[in-house]
Amino acid sequence: MAGTSPLLLVLLGLGGLVVGSFLNVVIVRLPDGGSLLRPPSHCPQCEAPIRPADNIPILSYVLLRGRCRSCREPIPLGYPLVEAGNAVLWVAAGARFGATWALIPFLLLFSTLLAQSVIDLELYRLLDKITFPVLGASAVLVAAVSLVEGEPDRILYALGGAVGYFVFLFVPALIYPRGMGLGDVKLALLMGLFLGWINPLLCLYALIAACLLGLVAGVVLFLARGRKSAEFPFGPWLALGCVLVILFSGTILDVYDASAPAFLALLPAGGP
Repeated sequence: MAGTSPLLLVLLGLGGLVVGSFLNVVIVRLPDGGSLLRPPSHCPQCEAPIRPADNIPILSYVLLRGRCRSCREPIPLGYPLVEAGNAVLWVAAGARFGATWALIPFLLLFSTLLAQSVIDLELYRLLDKITFPVLGASAVLVAAVSLVEGEPDRILYALGGAVGYFVFLFVPALIYPRGMGLGDVKLALLMGLFLGWINPLLCLYALIAACLLGLVAGVVLFLARGRKSAEFPFGPWLALGCVLVILFSGTILDVYDASAPAFLALLPAGGP
């Protein structure tokens, strides 16, 4: 991972907390078509406005002991978890990419995947109104950073990754629509853009990681619920697989570079 100053990581952690607080607004309001700006933050139970002092990420939750100041109803634990989760993702991205221009679009990706994952876990759907605007903004950022860093070829890699990962998921979605929603397929465009930007080969590793993670989660869920529910969101595991492969992409590609020649040497030379 890239060398990163502790100060940058601290700033990313604080920034991640603040953006994580905003993600909670996105998660709660966007699925129902609500505005992100109006009304101001308020208690979902008594609808009392939340004071600025009570809206400090994580700290306010701890000081209020997880309850609304006005009605004393419990504040959902998911709120501080999203804030903390986004902070962790931002710090991890900072440790991976350091103080580079590439860090900015990856922060956007990680926050988007977190918000979409929570929505998918709660509502079993992924929002196009999040995926497509972020995809457009990401394409612009990826192209701009590639040009600034003097690597215009990486724009083609990113586009190839987006198309490739989309096809990877679109084919099984066509064959077995009940097994994978189109929201997952559309989200693959966004993830593939970033995976391909690093190396298009990572799309395959991300898909393998997502399938393994989803399999483990599915088994655990089945043992916990029995046959009570057949619904199982795949989006969070696609997102987690994507994030893990991006964070460890350097190691993954090093292992591939070291093992590929040895594997190819085992193949028979010439044609049949």
